[in-house]
Amino acid sequence: MNEASLLRHALDAAQAIVNNEPYVADLAEGLLRVVGADCVCIDICRAWRTQTPSVTMAGEPNALSAGEIDQWMALSADDPYIGNLLATGDPRPYRTSDFMTFNRFRQTLVYQEVFAQYGMRHLLVMTPRITDEDLVLIGLTRRLHDFSDRETRALHPIRDLIATALDYQAKVTAIQAEISAGPPAAPPRRCTLTERENQVLALIATGHTNDQAARKLGISPRTIRKHLEGVFSKANVPSRAAAVAWWLRQPHNHAQR
Repeated sequence: MNEASLLRHALDAAQAIVNNEPYVADLAEGLLRVVGADCVCIDICRAWRTQTPSVTMAGEPNALSAGEIDQWMALSADDPYIGNLLATGDPRPYRTSDFMTFNRFRQTLVYQEVFAQYGMRHLLVMTPRITDEDLVLIGLTRRLHDFSDRETRALHPIRDLIATALDYQAKVTAIQAEISAGPPAAPPRRCTLTERENQVLALIATGHTNDQAARKLGISPRTIRKHLEGVFSKANVPSRAAAVAWWLRQPHNHAQR
């Protein structure tokens, strides 16, 4: 097994993931050739607790029917790797023989119902990504001989590299979604007038001039103008008429007239 070639395939896959390009088929073919498996299966599921995964295979068999995928998913808890993954969260590469002998494995339903019909006796599985939603599994199988310690160790950096790229892609996707959503809408600005500003507007609304309003309130016309300027700024309006029109639309101000 050429470990440098294995890393090159993983780097190509990681670059494709980061660029949001297809990577699964090429990675499966690369692992098949370099590791020397009889079949490589890559499962990707966006809601793995409830949805059937998308399965890409290289080697023999080169495909599973929808019924076979559903059957495998239904029996996955019987798979020693999946059982360990769910119990411990450990995503590293493991062989079935790391958990049980072949004689014991062939007594399991997942072997009898899924793997036996293809003569697949030896499995090596790793998990580049597992979250509450996303699950990515990479499985390699052989008919005749088990995976060696060297082959298992060589897949550790491969899993880590793919996992890092998938984490990066997920973070970028989340940030892009936040940007697309835009900032939260700002609450409408509440405009509060002083008691005197309300009094001035009440008089202006009933036809009083600035001078008449000044005499009515016992203040100077200049002070009236100052109060109106304050209203213009608060209500973002340009004139006495616009200020009155705005004020009349404010129900809470009418009670203070």
